[in-house]
Amino acid sequence: MHVITEWVTNIILFILFATIIDLLLPSSSFQKYVKMVVGLILLLVMLSPLLHIFSIDVNRFLAAITEEDYGQQDMMKNELENKKKEIQASQRAYILEQTAVQMKKQVAEELMKQYGLTVKQIVVQTKENEHESLQIPDDIQTIKVIVSKSQDPEAVQPVVIDTAKSLEPSAEETEQTKKLASFFAAKWDVHEEKIDVQIEGREWGDVSVH
Repeated sequence: MHVITEWVTNIILFILFATIIDLLLPSSSFQKYVKMVVGLILLLVMLSPLLHIFSIDVNRFLAAITEEDYGQQDMMKNELENKKKEIQASQRAYILEQTAVQMKKQVAEELMKQYGLTVKQIVVQTKENEHESLQIPDDIQTIKVIVSKSQDPEAVQPVVIDTAKSLEPSAEETEQTKKLASFFAAKWDVHEEKIDVQIEGREWGDVSVH
């Protein structure tokens, strides 16, 4: 109700003001332009409530659009960041897989010739670093190598489980794995401490490592 009263009061006051201006101005061509301007202003005064409402709606609408736009930008930014991490993880996994393949090829022939062993599996673990590209061999943290004694498929012996034998590796077995780690370290140009060698099977004493 207050808004309507104020609106009507403004219209009345403006009409009085326009009447006084019309009386004071002399009759001339200039008076025609003044009346046109006064008429436009009066029209704006009469439409002011509608313009006020429209202005509020526009502001709210623009604020809502801006807020939604910022929300979409944040969402897109998060999605792009997640995609980037997924791509980096895939690239990292592929590099490590290919590195393991190349490492196996590097040592396969000589390992068989010198020790009669074959590489069953190589697992390369690197430092966690999502922001920089992977550097091999600098970023290598550990290399787990599983080897096994080469056997003739036709001469496979039955498995005998000796429960009396200790599950802990003997001093001789530890020395064997240490020498193998030294062999791999020299071939791959990495520190021996980073290489963990496991010989598949329990009859480690049959493997001669010189």
